[in-house]
Parts: sequence; structure tokens; C-alpha cells
Amino acid sequence: MNWHSKSIVALSLGVFCSLFFACIAAHASLDIDPDAVLPDTTALKGMAKTSVGPALISQLRDKAAKLRDYKCYCQLYTRKGGVWKDYGGADYLYKYRGLFKATIKTKDYRNGSVVVREPSGIIKGCGGGALSFMKITLKEDSRTLQLPTGYSLAQSDFGSLYDVLASSISSGATASIAPSASVKAFPGDVSIIVLRAGPAADSQILEVLYISNDTKTPVGWHTFQNGVPHALVLFQNLETNKGLSEDLFAL
Repeated sequence: MNWHSKSIVALSLGVFCSLFFACIAAHASLDIDPDAVLPDTTALKGMAKTSVGPALISQLRDKAAKLRDYKCYCQLYTRKGGVWKDYGGADYLYKYRGLFKATIKTKDYRNGSVVVREPSGIIKGCGGGALSFMKITLKEDSRTLQLPTGYSLAQSDFGSLYDVLASSISSGATASIAPSASVKAFPGDVSIIVLRAGPAADSQILEVLYISNDTKTPVGWHTFQNGVPHALVLFQNLETNKGLSEDLFAL
């Protein structure tokens, strides 16, 4: 593949970079309004009153580690200037040992783009549609894999997300929980874990994790910037232990 072709692939493969960054992404109409279906900042601070330590996060991490594989649809919203935007989503597959595959679902040229970690451990990507035959290898820390939530697509499985949460607590952040709450965004009761910058009452919220009380898996991950809601990922239509073949995790 010549230099020009590689450049085209890299551009088309903006995948999550082009999918999620506000300056270049096309906006779609909202399926939901996050402000209307999630508790606001004041409500969150009042709901989550019980302190959470590393033990609970470890329990959640162990629960996720027992999943041999899973698949779900990840829907992303980002907020800028006080307005939420729908930045599309991805069909996401995960299999133990860190294998993942994300297939982008949008209404524009990015539709069908794929990022995958193969059984060899190498991360690869390809464009959608006519560019699907063009493939490139991506580094673990590639900007293309960075999401506006602050997380990398390469480390967005449930276990890795819990690891980051535990690391934040170890570094001085504090967490509290509302063990059972009814939230419009989700069909059943959820536990709400609120991560804050410190123990002070006025400490800014960093992240909010919504966990299904039925499956004990995340159904929503809400990140904040400077104490203000910034990005939201909804994990929808989760199916676990489906016996996903390693052949699915290859380009």
C-alpha cells in the first residue's frame, strides 16, 4: 500500500476519533435527552450517600472477569455549550484475554468502520463501505482510539473500566453509592456510584457509573469535566457468555 493509500485509510479510520470529536463530527438527532432521563448533579450528590471502598469495586471487577464474552450496543452522547449531541454508537464484542471488536453504526461515511484486537494482541482497523479492504495497524495509545469520555477504546471493556475506577480511588478520589434507584434512562433499578475528586462536600463529580441491579453490569457511564456533565455511554442490549468465536475478532 502506498503512502497516499495509507493516508486515505488513516483519514477514513478516524473511527472513534472522527466519530466522537465535536469539531469534525456530523450531529444526529437525539434518541434521548440525557438531561431529561438522568439525575442532575445536585440530585446525584443527595442520592449517593454511602461511601464505597476498593472492596466493592473489586467485587464488580471479579463479576466482570467471570464473563467469558459479551456483546452489546454502545451509544455515545457528548455535551458542549450546554447541549447534548448524539455521536452514534458501535456494536461491541468482547472475549476474555482482552479481545474486542467495535463496528461503527452511523448514518454517514463512517458507518461500518471496524476496530478490533486480534488474538495475537495486535489492534487493527479498517474503513467502512468501499474502504473496508484497506486495513491499518493501530498502536495501543493511538489517538484514534481515544474517546471523549477520557477512556481508550482499547480499554473499554467492563473489567478495564473498573480498574480505572479503582485506580482513581487509590489516587485520592472518593466514591459513594445509591444502592437502588429508579432512573428513567434504564428499564430496571440501578445502583449509582458517584466518583468525586475528594471527600469534601463541594468536591467536583468526576464520573457516575450506573449498574444494573439485575445483571450487576454497567448500563451507563457518565463522565464530567470541571464538575459538568461531558460525555455519556449507554450499554444497551447486553448478551453474555454467547460462546463468541475467536474468528470474529479478526480483520
